[in-house]
Amino acid sequence: MFDELVKELKKNNIVLEEGKINKLEEYWNLLLQYNKSMHLFSRKLQEHELKKQFYDVILLDVFLPDYDELVDAGSGAGFVGLILGILNPERRYVLVERSVKKGDFLQIAAFKLKLENIAVLKQDIREFEREADVVVSKASCMRNLLERRLTKILRVGGMLVHFSSSPLSSPYKNYPYRNPFRNNNSYIAVLKRVI
Repeated sequence: MFDELVKELKKNNIVLEEGKINKLEEYWNLLLQYNKSMHLFSRKLQEHELKKQFYDVILLDVFLPDYDELVDAGSGAGFVGLILGILNPERRYVLVERSVKKGDFLQIAAFKLKLENIAVLKQDIREFEREADVVVSKASCMRNLLERRLTKILRVGGMLVHFSSSPLSSPYKNYPYRNPFRNNNSYIAVLKRVI
C-alpha cells in the first residue's frame, strides 16, 4: 500500500529522495504497528487513511514557503510534524499533543526514526507560549482556539495553516488541491499574522 502512495506522488511530479522515502515507509510501518494497541488513528481502512494523510502533508511541504520552525498543533499520531521532520531535517518541529499516550508514541517514533529536529510537548495547545513561523492543524475543531491564541503562538509574518474540506471565510486565503485518495474537495487554508 505504501508503494501506491509513492506511485501517485511520482504521477503528480512529486519526487522524493530514496532515503526520505525509506524513512517515510518506516514511519508508516510504526503507525500500523502501534495503532493496534494505542489507537492513534482510525482503525477502519487503516492503509487508505495513511495514504490520505501522507499525501496531504507531502503536498503541504511543497506548498509552504521557507521557515525555521513549525508547530504541529494537536499532533495526534504526528502526521504533520513527523512527515515534515523527515522531509526537512534542517528545520525544527514542535509537536504539541495533550494525550500522554499519543505523546509517548511521538517520542518513540522520533527516537526510532532518528529525528533530532523534533521536540514533543505533552501539553494542551492552550498552555503553549512559544512563537513559531508556521502553525499547522489538521483538526478543524482547533481553528477557533488557535485564532484566539494567534499572538502567542505565531510570529508577525507567520502563517496559521488548516486543512479543510471547504473554503474558510476571510481573512483566510484558500488553496484548493486534489488528493487522489480522497473523494471530497481539499483546501489548505492560510491565515497570516500581520501585526
